[in-house]
Amino acid sequence: MSSRSYFDEELASDSQRLLLHESHLALDDEKVERVEKKGFNWVCVGVLTILALVGLLWTTSITQLLLQFISSNDDLVEESSEALSKRIEFNDVFNASFTVKRSSLVWVENDPRDGIYTYRDPVSNDILLESIEDGKSQVFVEAKDLKFGNVTLDIHSFDLSHDAEYLLFRTNVTSQWRHSYLSNIYIYKRADKVLFPLTNQSTINTEPKISYAAWSPTGHQIAYVMNNDLYVTDLKNHQRITFDGSKTVFNGIPDWVYEEEVLATNFALWWSPDSSHIAFLKLDETQVPEYHLQLYTESNTSYPKQTDIRYPKAGSPNPIVSLHVYSLLTSNTIDVINNTHSVGFKHFENEDRLIIDVTWSTTTHNHLLFKETNRIQDHQLTNIVVLRDKDINLFTVHNIQEYKPADGGWIDVAQSMVYLPSNKSLQFLDIIDNDDGFPHLAIVTVKKDYRAHVSWLTTGEWEVVSGTVEVDAARQLIHYISTERSPYERHLYSISLKDLDKTCLTCPSHPEEHAYYAASFSPKSSYYILYYEGPGIPNTVVKKVNDSSFRSVLEDNLDLRLLLNEYDLPKTHMKVVTNGGIEMTAMEVVPPDFDATKKYPVLFHVYGGPGSQLVSYRFELSWQTFVASQLGFIVVTVDGRGTGFKGRDYRVGVRGRLGELEVIDQVSAGRHWAKLEYVDKYRMAIWGWSYGGYMTTRVIEANDGVFSTGMAVAPVTDWRFYDSVYTERYMKTPELNPDGYVNSAIKNMTGFRDSKYLLVHGTGDDNVHFQHSATLVDKLTMADIHNYRVQFFTDSNHAIKYHNANKNVYYLLTEFLLESFGGNEYRHIYTETNAVLKCDFQIRKGREQTIGKRETKRQKGQLNECRRKNVMTSSFELNIMADASTVTIRTRKFLTNRLLQRKQMVVDVIHPGLANVSKDELRAKIAKMYKAEKEVVSVFGFKTHFGGGKTTGFALIYDNLEALKKFEPRYRLVRYGLAEPPKGGRKQRKEKKNREKKFRGVKKTKKVRKE
Repeated sequence: MSSRSYFDEELASDSQRLLLHESHLALDDEKVERVEKKGFNWVCVGVLTILALVGLLWTTSITQLLLQFISSNDDLVEESSEALSKRIEFNDVFNASFTVKRSSLVWVENDPRDGIYTYRDPVSNDILLESIEDGKSQVFVEAKDLKFGNVTLDIHSFDLSHDAEYLLFRTNVTSQWRHSYLSNIYIYKRADKVLFPLTNQSTINTEPKISYAAWSPTGHQIAYVMNNDLYVTDLKNHQRITFDGSKTVFNGIPDWVYEEEVLATNFALWWSPDSSHIAFLKLDETQVPEYHLQLYTESNTSYPKQTDIRYPKAGSPNPIVSLHVYSLLTSNTIDVINNTHSVGFKHFENEDRLIIDVTWSTTTHNHLLFKETNRIQDHQLTNIVVLRDKDINLFTVHNIQEYKPADGGWIDVAQSMVYLPSNKSLQFLDIIDNDDGFPHLAIVTVKKDYRAHVSWLTTGEWEVVSGTVEVDAARQLIHYISTERSPYERHLYSISLKDLDKTCLTCPSHPEEHAYYAASFSPKSSYYILYYEGPGIPNTVVKKVNDSSFRSVLEDNLDLRLLLNEYDLPKTHMKVVTNGGIEMTAMEVVPPDFDATKKYPVLFHVYGGPGSQLVSYRFELSWQTFVASQLGFIVVTVDGRGTGFKGRDYRVGVRGRLGELEVIDQVSAGRHWAKLEYVDKYRMAIWGWSYGGYMTTRVIEANDGVFSTGMAVAPVTDWRFYDSVYTERYMKTPELNPDGYVNSAIKNMTGFRDSKYLLVHGTGDDNVHFQHSATLVDKLTMADIHNYRVQFFTDSNHAIKYHNANKNVYYLLTEFLLESFGGNEYRHIYTETNAVLKCDFQIRKGREQTIGKRETKRQKGQLNECRRKNVMTSSFELNIMADASTVTIRTRKFLTNRLLQRKQMVVDVIHPGLANVSKDELRAKIAKMYKAEKEVVSVFGFKTHFGGGKTTGFALIYDNLEALKKFEPRYRLVRYGLAEPPKGGRKQRKEKKNREKKFRGVKKTKKVRKE
């Protein structure tokens, strides 16, 4: 994709806002005044005459600064035809015009034609029915009928009843946690054109109270949860099923931890296929400790609002879960696990049980399947509930499968069981780890003795993706998505139950072509929505199972495609790097004008959580795109050990020691990139969010010398503070694995002395609590660490979006990178990446010492070589004296001022063994640092801090000697020997000055000052 002009004036204004108006790179206001006023004492009149040019000059300044940042050469970047192309700007990342649009359909369940869907017309607001086959549509519900009284419903979403006689509308939706929300429900009866509330207790005139509502698979009954109790209604009468719902007892919906870590949805109830029974979970979190969230801006009172969450942390009590079935035939409810009549049924105790999957395996209501695991999720039981037609209380429960991984790893939580209609016996599909540790599609047949027989449908060193299996009973096909072509890709396959013949529906004909797909099917599986996710610009189409020529476009993202044709986007390369024989998939994103003969800074983007994946062919237009495109970084992502879609062996080795192998892999990958000819190994940073923030912090803690800067957003810092279900799956309990918890926590502060570190967190984070960052800051404080920055966002949750916070997060990340690495001026600042030639400095026992003084003779030799090469430390420090009283100079708050033809900065001089350092020597060393001549450097305003040992002042580096003579005050020019000192002694000059005071207020023509 081509683009036009990086030098466009309209783009430069955006750059100016990004790097100046919203930046903290400039000096503080007071310091700016102190620096600039002295440069304007005798040229103020001249400056006034060019104020009209300031905006243009600043625009040019910022454009040049960005150009310097993009280029990693020491040479100046010259405008050329190759540079005349648009680049992704910071604000583009948050511009809706650059957002990928995705479309879906609401299928009509029981229409015999299949392929019928509903949608709301964006102009008329009518609800229409349309056929995907021929595109013919008809009005299903008119917008004028969607009024209750005189109020038009503000509709959030809607569902059709199975018989298409009613519609369910959600309004007044109030978000709870990641998936859950409260709403008011209204029902529309098509025949009478009548709109009415589902219950009078939850209307548009009341606070929303309904957590979930779902139509029955037949007819038009509704099961719904209100105030944590389960109800069912035929739209005439309401039947209350449970009576113990409260703030700590949940019926038919998950509590916080089940929503977040187990079910990943907002419901925990399942209609039987014949609509005669409802299975549901009951979660009792009475014994779960509370976590108190303080919300500071949501209350109009003098005190913050407090939200209490029952949040089980590692080792603390979990909610007690039980499975129940309600019969609409007898109005009875059974407790499946605790009241079974089965003999020999084995199950986990209440305190040691998680129920992770529930599904009906029948066309009626006779068989219910469910999976339960122990608390630490390394032992699984698959069970079947057999229900009797005449008396539900005579049910039995049987264990049909038991699974304990031989590798000692965990069992992945997934809802993977799918009923498979069969005339022969009870069968269902499941995704099960084969003997080689790869999850594959299998048919599980339940024998008469309730033992399971497994027959594999797929096999190989690749994975079937959980949640993608679809049964096409009419055509005897099973559809699924897998990684068969590569871990980077996803393709849709179908396999015949008749002859096990497998077909790839999306695989390209050429092996060099790659793609990433997702899919969903119509109710009778005649059609499927195919989501192309990359590497090109995504699109969404509808295809027909038995007609490959049929194709209906839902979304082609043409606007985005045309827009991006004007831009020169970064290039992405897939790579494989090795670490001790371990192959790691990696993704390298390089600037559009990448030149292998130049040197580029590198930003590692990391997540690394167990079972996760960042490296893929999915299209991405994100902040990383901006960093590579506009800032000229190489962005690297590496999926190390523990990540998913490469088999259990690659995944489960991290169990019990999170943050160990993953960090080794990231550091190893960092060393690999540091050795590449086109990488500036002194400018390597790493960043991540959530688990990625944990990984970033662990990498900085490791202090391997590879990454000089780390940026962590909402990180875990101690697994004792995180939720039990997630943590214990990978770490077991603190009681079973005490050393693992100690070793995985962030506790060694030494690495933070040698790197720059940014810590960001939302105070309202219900997932990774602010406690994680608060305790880390306390450790940094206790260790007397100073080269880090902390930013919290008031009341923001884990996504940090509250009150425009999300954009500010990425602004902070951008600013921190600019401040840490900057443009060409900063190339010399960073530590050797391979940790061999280290010139790290740290304060020990009240004075500055080099680490090398306590190392071996060989290491001291390396240190001397490092000094000879003038390598600098990660906090912009330079050793300028080699005697026992080591002195360090550090520059910060760098700014290029094109108007005054200079670069300006704040300078810290650390001199614990000296009273001060001469300005002449400082000028020489700063000139050497920035590859300038001593004559164009000016230093001034140095003040010694209380207690001594550190002095702070300012430095100016002019473009040339003429600029220095023009803008520097006379007294400093005299100091540098560039101007003659005034004649006469001090007393004479004072008397002359006093005489001149007599002329104040008199016309200047009567007294003309001589220069």
